[in-house]
Amino acid sequence: MATAATSTRPSATPGATVGSSQPALGVMDSIRTGLATTARLVRTRLDIISIELEEQREWLQSMVLLAVTGVFCVSIGLVIFTLFIVALFWESHPLAVLGGFSALYLGVGAWAVVTFRSKMSARPKLFTTTSGELLKDEAQLNPRP
Repeated sequence: MATAATSTRPSATPGATVGSSQPALGVMDSIRTGLATTARLVRTRLDIISIELEEQREWLQSMVLLAVTGVFCVSIGLVIFTLFIVALFWESHPLAVLGGFSALYLGVGAWAVVTFRSKMSARPKLFTTTSGELLKDEAQLNPRP
């Protein structure tokens, strides 16, 4: 009978019987996998944020460069053109020409300010892609009813 008792004892190999440590390793592996997935998720979201920041920086740089170039060139051109017209009408109506150009410049300046404000308010919001991805993540993590 002694031989029968020794054969029914749980074996020492992991996972062979109910008393083994296999389930504990499975839980730890699940936790590690979950943490690794979370780390990849966070890293991906941070990559998206950095890409969006870079895009916004490049957009702002191009807008500033374009605005400065445009203002400089148009200003020089308008000054030279105004001097040309004033010199052309110097004998007959110099004050009327100066008044007309002043009104024209003020009108164009007001239009430019209004257009600039509307373009600045219509620019894309920062982190829209990141927000969308986080909303998708939240929807997938929430339990479904």
